[in-house]
Amino acid sequence: MATFTLYLTGDQIGTYSSASGQGNGNQMVVTLTNVQALGTENDIYRVVITQANANDTHFRNGMWVSIHTWSEENPTGTPVFTWLNPQDDMYQGRASGENYQIFGSSAPVLIDLRGVGSGTVTYGSEQNEPMNARLPFSGLATDPTVLLPPVICFLRGTRILTPNGLRPVEKLKTGDIVWTRESGMQPIRWIGRSTTSGLGRMAPVRIGRGVLGNERPVFLSPQHRVLLTGWRAQLHFGEDEVLAAAVHLTDGAGIRQVPRAQAEYWHIAFARHEIVCAEGMFAESLLPGPMALEAVSPEARAELEELFPELLAEIAGVQTAHRCLTRREAGLLRAV
Repeated sequence: MATFTLYLTGDQIGTYSSASGQGNGNQMVVTLTNVQALGTENDIYRVVITQANANDTHFRNGMWVSIHTWSEENPTGTPVFTWLNPQDDMYQGRASGENYQIFGSSAPVLIDLRGVGSGTVTYGSEQNEPMNARLPFSGLATDPTVLLPPVICFLRGTRILTPNGLRPVEKLKTGDIVWTRESGMQPIRWIGRSTTSGLGRMAPVRIGRGVLGNERPVFLSPQHRVLLTGWRAQLHFGEDEVLAAAVHLTDGAGIRQVPRAQAEYWHIAFARHEIVCAEGMFAESLLPGPMALEAVSPEARAELEELFPELLAEIAGVQTAHRCLTRREAGLLRAV
């Protein structure tokens, strides 16, 4: 028998209180209550699949699945759930799909590659889920390091609005004045650069001209959040303005990841989290919090900690300029 080891982020694994199915055939709908994510998209978990055949490519009934914590310091981690059986035939085949797997035999656990959501979650005909589909191994990562938090930044060449008009981000320096949406003209407190692979998860996200009000295509790092305003945000979240990661808005057309061999990313930080104007659209500045500190070089980390000493005392209290959507919430806007 074969063993497979795969990796997910904490927002892709969750628990639930109860499960029920209603309907028959393609009308079958499974309802899960009190769904709660195991962690955030910055947490990484190791998924070990045993009792599998060497040629298996999907989760299926008869396998055993265990879920463990993972970190660079402790890659073996500690077990969170063990002896989970992916019974894909439960609920007339609705217990699994191309993006999800509901476990229920030994523990109420859920995997959803789109993000598990919260509260009451349904799987069924209204989402056009195909019957008897199974969750593929290929949807999970084989290398945990590709799931490590990426830094939030602009690709070289992106123009940022200043009192003197739009200027390429790489031409800016500490102390330069930049227009911000909430605080007016503000000096840059820190600016940095990193060069990374532009492949896979780190491939820049291209936002096509005019998609979000931008005057020309904008290229951002995948987790760089953009400001969404108006009826779409109000319809789903009751707020006029929300932030969503660029990668969570990809639709394969107007917003998509564009791989390149290497990407030169630039990061801008102000005294607080700000919204700047990049090529005519609104995007966030670097939030000097846990994700930023984990993603930059040791030298840049030391500099950020010196400039923002409050991070050391109260790193969890760093506030964002607007509400930040989860992967699943951003998907609702993508579907509008």
